[in-house]
Amino acid sequence: MDREVAAAYRDCARLTRREAKNFVFAIATLPRLKRWAVEAVYAFCREADDIADGTGSLEEKRAGLAALAGRLDIAARHAAVEGRPKAGSLRSADLALADAIARYGIDPQDLREVVEGVKMDLSIRRYDTFSELALYCHRVASAVGLSVLPILASSHGGPVAALRGHGTALGLGMQLANIVRDVAEDLDRDRIYLPIEDLERFGVTEEALRRRRVTGPIRELLAFEAGRARRILRDGERLVPHLPRRARSFPLLLSRLYSAVLDRIEACDYDVFSGRATLSTFEKLALTLRTVFAAFLR
Repeated sequence: MDREVAAAYRDCARLTRREAKNFVFAIATLPRLKRWAVEAVYAFCREADDIADGTGSLEEKRAGLAALAGRLDIAARHAAVEGRPKAGSLRSADLALADAIARYGIDPQDLREVVEGVKMDLSIRRYDTFSELALYCHRVASAVGLSVLPILASSHGGPVAALRGHGTALGLGMQLANIVRDVAEDLDRDRIYLPIEDLERFGVTEEALRRRRVTGPIRELLAFEAGRARRILRDGERLVPHLPRRARSFPLLLSRLYSAVLDRIEACDYDVFSGRATLSTFEKLALTLRTVFAAFLR
């Protein structure tokens, strides 16, 4: 590998270790080259999130996301035309991403979907139906997983397209778990991702959520959403046996980490207002070891 490309991958790795929470444990289970490629994807997605959540004006954020999408197009062209991108014409993160696209056949359209999903956060603060929310989740979460899927499946020889349904489910389940966990944090940003149709079904109003007290209807609502997330995560786990053995721990660990977060929320009787449900580093390490062993047996 070219020295500049390797240095670009290391830059992405440093960003991942600094910013990722659960994701970094799953990435650590992968072989080095696959790990680097996934970290390049993470760096791109992290930049998109940072632009949307930054302090600039709405126009500045839209311009920043448009520029990021333009850089993705340039990186994709380098990957397609050059075969292996050359240093000098791309910034570090883009160079690593271009190499990952060329090396593993990542579809740039999946990453464009991520940018479109982040754009939704600039203008949409409520979702009337689960179908509307699922589109958002597909773009900001499932599309990330789909961009990583060719990296995981590399060397296995099977058709990646046949696995996209399970990859989509895994991302959707993870994002739904995030939504349940982050109700209070999202309220601080005047965002409610729980579908309005579900609030109405359980008799929960926005005002009740803003009072930040767990009532019976709120508990039932969150239990329903957590159950939905668990079912979808289990569907996503069906991806695991179809991957090369050394790549199986990655999706399985992500599913189990987010399931463990849901366990923690359930254990505190769905009180998502008193504090953010998290796992300790020791708990994550222990779960990682158990999952690597379980994935190997599969």
